[in-house]
Amino acid sequence: MIHYPHPHNEHYYNENINHWWAYETNRYLQDRLRNLVIRANWNKRIICKIHLSNNDLEIHRHRFDTFIAQLENIGKQLKTIAVQYNEQRINQLKTIFTKIRNYDN
Repeated sequence: MIHYPHPHNEHYYNENINHWWAYETNRYLQDRLRNLVIRANWNKRIICKIHLSNNDLEIHRHRFDTFIAQLENIGKQLKTIAVQYNEQRINQLKTIFTKIRNYDN
C-alpha cells in the first residue's frame, strides 16, 4: 500500500525538508571553512618560517587574496541559510588573512 501524505501534513513535510537542506548545507560550508583555515595556516607557515625568493613569496601572498574571496563567498552562503552564522568570526578570519598577506620578512 502506498501512503500518500495528507494535505494537512504537507506543510510539516516541507518544513522537515527545509531543515534537512539547511543542516546539510551548513555542514558542507563549515567543512569548506575548516579546510580553508587549514590551507591558510599551511601557507602562513611557509611565508613566515621559510626564506623564499620574491617570486615564491608573491605567489603565496596572492593565494591569500583567493582565500579572502573564498571566505567572503562562504560567509554569504552561511548568512543566506542563517544556521550557525557568526559575522564576527568571518570578519576576524578576514582580518587575520589580511595581516598574514601583508606580513613582511
